[in-house]
Amino acid sequence: MAQDRPDIPTALKRAVLVEAGHRCAIPTCRQTPVELAHITPWAKVKEHTFDNLIALCPTCHTRFDRGEIDRKSMLQYKANLEILNHRYTDIERQLLKALLRRLQWFQKTYPMLRAQEINNWPQTGRTRLYADMEWVVSNLLDDGLIEFRVERRTLLQQQEQMRNAKVVELTDKGLEFLEHWAAAQPL
Repeated sequence: MAQDRPDIPTALKRAVLVEAGHRCAIPTCRQTPVELAHITPWAKVKEHTFDNLIALCPTCHTRFDRGEIDRKSMLQYKANLEILNHRYTDIERQLLKALLRRLQWFQKTYPMLRAQEINNWPQTGRTRLYADMEWVVSNLLDDGLIEFRVERRTLLQQQEQMRNAKVVELTDKGLEFLEHWAAAQPL
């Protein structure tokens, strides 16, 4: 750090770290430990502000400083954090991350398939919730990113009732949301 550059205030550091969950703000990374990076270089703005700071792991920070990750992407990662953190609960964000990880694993394993085709495979864009827990994912439901699958086959209906569970699955809109989130595009 330059000698004339003041330390980032502790409260500001904490706010930036909490915003990213003390993990790298890039959703396809999410590694720890993290460092704080200035989106617009400190040398240019000469101040530490919440809107200009983002938590990055050392690898992503280095890639950003070298220009391998551009400033426009970094601004979008920051904006996406704002949307995710203020609209969705921690449980909803965890569900989105889990569905994104499954989708990315399938994309890596079966690169010839489009995301929409992968999303239609059993267990890819789906998970179970207890039947009375709809409120836990109400914002995702309200926004049309997920829906409860209506099982038409009697045997599967009975199994769901015995488990007191409902199958939650990504909608096309939810799949598009995850693709935009992973690619640092506007949500």
